Amino acid sequence: MDKKSIQPSSRSLSPSTLLSLTIPLILGFLIYQYTYSGPFLPLSCQLFQLNCPKASDTLVGFVDPEFSKVKNIFIKNIESGSEVGASVTIYYNDKIVVDLTGGIADLGTGRIYDKNTLQLVFSSTKVLSSLIVARFVERGILNYDEKISTYWPEFAQGNKENVTLSHLMTHSAGVGWFDTYLTKTSDLLDLDSFSKILEVQPHNFGGKPTRSYHACTRGYYLNEIIRRVDSKHRTIGQIVREEIMPTYDIEFYYSTPEDIYETRVAQIYSYPILRLLAKLILPEWMIINPIHQLFLKMFDFRTFTYKTLVTSCPDQAQPKDWNKKHMVKVEGPSYNGITNTHSMAKLAAMMANNAKPLPENQGIEPPLLNDNTLKKFLERDTTEFDISIFENITMSKGGIGFFRFDGIDYDFLGWGGAGGSLLLWNEELKIGFAYCMNAFHTALKGDERSLTMLKETVDTVLRLKNN
Repeated sequence: MDKKSIQPSSRSLSPSTLLSLTIPLILGFLIYQYTYSGPFLPLSCQLFQLNCPKASDTLVGFVDPEFSKVKNIFIKNIESGSEVGASVTIYYNDKIVVDLTGGIADLGTGRIYDKNTLQLVFSSTKVLSSLIVARFVERGILNYDEKISTYWPEFAQGNKENVTLSHLMTHSAGVGWFDTYLTKTSDLLDLDSFSKILEVQPHNFGGKPTRSYHACTRGYYLNEIIRRVDSKHRTIGQIVREEIMPTYDIEFYYSTPEDIYETRVAQIYSYPILRLLAKLILPEWMIINPIHQLFLKMFDFRTFTYKTLVTSCPDQAQPKDWNKKHMVKVEGPSYNGITNTHSMAKLAAMMANNAKPLPENQGIEPPLLNDNTLKKFLERDTTEFDISIFENITMSKGGIGFFRFDGIDYDFLGWGGAGGSLLLWNEELKIGFAYCMNAFHTALKGDERSLTMLKETVDTVLRLKNN
């Protein structure tokens, strides 16, 4: 036999060479797996497809067969890792057509996100707070066009003497942030003392009405106005507890009882830091859900955005900090409502029904607002560019927004909360839509999780109407 035929090939790779080639391939594969997997999947699932969530393990609820595609989207959100735990409730023609919960409310304990779960919905709270103000307008106690100093004389300082209630409702009151004061949760325990801080704050723009989001401060100022004009000197949260929750059979806490917080409120999960950094560094075309530019401004203490969304909100809290019970024991009528989609969607459905009770509750529940008040509440204010959140916002005089989402040729009214919650309605289509979750994303007015379901709902309704 030829000796050459039994000698090792000169092209054979040594073990060290093989290792040096294999490691980059493995690392590249793992990086690819991590990059293109859902942000809230367990790491074992992101890298190796192990221990991945199955929606069937936690999904409960009801879906009308005509709206089954909404259920498919909801399931995909959970199994793809876009969600940890979530809920969606949708009304059409005054009836529930989708009512789903699924995922995990508390990863530490394994508690399921179910019908008993309550969720902090951040600025979606503003919708109900706006309705409380409207009910005072209906009683003739407040007037949108009246100066705030009429109800609160001490407010008229620092170029704020001409600021009206309507300015405050539409985020044009010039009190979107505090110039030299860092808001503390403990300050909200003594509203009489806190009112002094609110009074002395000068107008942010020298008295000129300017659209600049009042993320947390709108609730502070509204609470003080309501306390002064209410015959019992109640806060907005107290009024909700006494007049809204029992009357309309909903849950919407502005000051959450400790036992409810401990057993029913879902934990909030911040967007993973590595993925957030990637969104800050990578070009937008490489990112499925690009970060909104306001999040970039939140890192710069010199910006209006930082002053509005950080220094003027309690304890300058980050999303994970809201898992502390002291944060939700004090009222913040702009940001700290704890509720569920069943309650939010019922409010939305009533608003889609001209603020009247749903047919099944006629004669049992009163209207939210009468026709004249509703007309004032929905009167369109100007569409302006908001200099704090970098969006063109169309407001109603009563304090809710008009939104036109991509792919949906109808205005939806309402508001959304940080992280992704939504409370929306459309009177023409008779749709009431509510979504909440505990996975905190970086979009501003909803994101693909909720808006895909909303678009599918609209498409289904239009198909039903055309048949």
